[in-house]
Amino acid sequence: MKINHCILLCFLFITLKSYAWNALGHRLIAQIAYEHMTNDARHRFSDFNHALDKVYKPQGFIDAAVWLDTLNYQDIHWYKTMHYIDIPFSTDGSKLPPPQSINAIWAIEKSNRLLMNTYAGAYDKGIAFRVLLHVVGDLHQPLHAATKVSIDLPQGDRGGNLVLLPHFPMAKNLHMYWDRGGGLLAKKHYTHGQIKKMAHDLTSRYPCSQVQADETPLKWAEESHKIAVTTVYQLPINEHYQQKTQHITERRISQAGCRLALLLNKLDSSLSVALPHKRTFKVVKTVGGRDSIGSTVMNHNHAKSRPTIF
Repeated sequence: MKINHCILLCFLFITLKSYAWNALGHRLIAQIAYEHMTNDARHRFSDFNHALDKVYKPQGFIDAAVWLDTLNYQDIHWYKTMHYIDIPFSTDGSKLPPPQSINAIWAIEKSNRLLMNTYAGAYDKGIAFRVLLHVVGDLHQPLHAATKVSIDLPQGDRGGNLVLLPHFPMAKNLHMYWDRGGGLLAKKHYTHGQIKKMAHDLTSRYPCSQVQADETPLKWAEESHKIAVTTVYQLPINEHYQQKTQHITERRISQAGCRLALLLNKLDSSLSVALPHKRTFKVVKTVGGRDSIGSTVMNHNHAKSRPTIF
């Protein structure tokens, strides 16, 4: 049964917004989450993940964390505003516009509802899972929950994208600088073993035991917004600023991974009661050898159009 929804009404809405963290950051978040998930949750969400294999290149759990960003390079735009929530602030008394209605919090809540819907198919749940896998991380990047409004920029600076750094080699704008963790995430290529070690190091310094189970996406957004206002916009960028950026990046990546694990474990427990999971796995080859669990899935002929999932 197709479920009518409005999840992704933002197709063709093109902005200059960058995407939170980079591929390394999202893979670290997924790795931390995977290591703190129950076995049942790992199996269930791996199955949902591989329901997309006949439409998109097969990806294991860790690599699938980057999938939502890669759609941009395929000229697919239905997800654009789901990466962030532009909570405005001003230092010059400018009138504040409201945040966009289709945003990261909305995407997480809709994905949760879809995953709990007993009428939704495996493909739709695979989309919802990959949205969660990515957007939970997005919401922990401070500039994905803030936009600075001013007389010159009455609609905001698009999460720091319009704060240009013309003579700075690491990034061309403030948003990109934070996506790269102030240089912490600058290296592009890591092995799976290196990612596992980095994830372990992060949770050793910022353990999941410090994360409370009752936290909500709104709280995560409020945390990010506060960091943006009190720290991110306190320019100029110097050595002290860079060190602080890297420390915040480490903490937020660890928090995102831990919170993602709690969310997926909770969903799995609820799904086990509402609809026991029937595992119909087959072995598939995934890029990077991240996992080898798949499932038989339906074909989807309209990858560029909005999924009908909510």
